Amino acid sequence: MSVKKDEAIKDILADYESLANLVLQQLDILEPLIINSELHLSDEQFSTIRDNETKLDKWEVKLSEKIVNTIVLYQPVASEIRSLIALYRIIISLERIGDLAVSITNFMKQIKNEVVYASLSDFISNMMILSTEMVKNAMLSFMNKDVDLAIWTIKNEAVVEELNRKMLKKAISKAQKAEEKKNILVSFINIKEMVSNIERISDHAANIAEASIYAFEGKDIRHHRKKELEDKAKPSSNE
Repeated sequence: MSVKKDEAIKDILADYESLANLVLQQLDILEPLIINSELHLSDEQFSTIRDNETKLDKWEVKLSEKIVNTIVLYQPVASEIRSLIALYRIIISLERIGDLAVSITNFMKQIKNEVVYASLSDFISNMMILSTEMVKNAMLSFMNKDVDLAIWTIKNEAVVEELNRKMLKKAISKAQKAEEKKNILVSFINIKEMVSNIERISDHAANIAEASIYAFEGKDIRHHRKKELEDKAKPSSNE
């Protein structure tokens, strides 16, 4: 029983790595485009993102079933159950990040005013770079049982939110100065939706980091993570 359980968990982790690599491939396609203020994906890039999304959906279903079956059939110990539940939460967030990558490409195609987009590109690229780094560090925090990476990821969610607020203020300011042309307004709307999707990537990265902390510390900080992080930052009474 123990051997089969270990093999089942090892198989789940291997599948998780494949799913994680697909998500990273999605972000690796998007990040340089956004950094360079490019709105036009090649047919090959768009096809890869769409194909990966289909694969991610299948991996998410497959992995969820394997996790449930492993818990039911092999009765893992408490620490293993925590890791499997954490992994279940992580793969849901990863699948949603894949969905967001597709949504971002769709909004990019609908932005008609490249001048407007370029004027906001600093905010957008910084958000994308940080969100991608958050996803990578969140996944590493789980694999390496690194609480510091998890905390870094959660803290930087607020940075992405602040970048989004600043970009929106700048967009509103420009809209007030610009002529009321339909393509400019449509571009603002699509840029805002695109950026909101980037921000949601950082949200899911923070969710992954929370699941990592649950896996190796047994603490569920989903609804009070701000207080947990503040407590971790306080010096201990022994110092």
